[in-house]
Amino acid sequence: MERDQRGLAERRRDAVRMDIAAAAAKLFIADGFDATSVEDIAQGAGISVRTFYRHCEAKEDTLTPVLTSGIRDFAGYLAARPADESVAVAVHEAFVECLRQDRYAEFVSTRDLFVILTSVAGIRARWMVAAHDLADDMRTHLAERAGLDPAGIEARLLSHTLIGALTVALEYWVTCDPDDPAGPADVGQLAESALSVLRLDVGQSTRNA
Repeated sequence: MERDQRGLAERRRDAVRMDIAAAAAKLFIADGFDATSVEDIAQGAGISVRTFYRHCEAKEDTLTPVLTSGIRDFAGYLAARPADESVAVAVHEAFVECLRQDRYAEFVSTRDLFVILTSVAGIRARWMVAAHDLADDMRTHLAERAGLDPAGIEARLLSHTLIGALTVALEYWVTCDPDDPAGPADVGQLAESALSVLRLDVGQSTRNA
């Protein structure tokens, strides 16, 4: 019984945090980050300011639930890819699937979300921390897929380089004019280009040498 109660409390906490994230994202897009107050976010989420501060230390923390759930989704899609896929293909397909699901479309578009993540310094810093943590979490899986020692420098470089490439692709994507026919078709295309530049087959060749 105690374990069930804790589970319920955790679900309620996550639901409140996601309500805060939804309200904050809508307000940041409509009014701008600086013009949006904690009081505005609390009102939009249907909670008190006191409740807001029980879940977030500052405005910059409001989108953290979106970041962490997105990371979990990406890691899950990557782990589910066929074992015989190359690292580059598996990472690209997991990334595209994560974007295709667009699980927060009801309150923010993918492009608008990444505009916020890249343009607000405090939120971007939290995104970078989350990306670093994701690289560490992915290292064992990627090492196994690439035939590398999970504790070795090669696996560490591989995981962080991959996440860095995807991060740059997302940051570049939001600077492109979506109506420009000469621009990238979508962020998945950009990610594929970014990963191809890394020449990930070198790691495979080294393993088989």
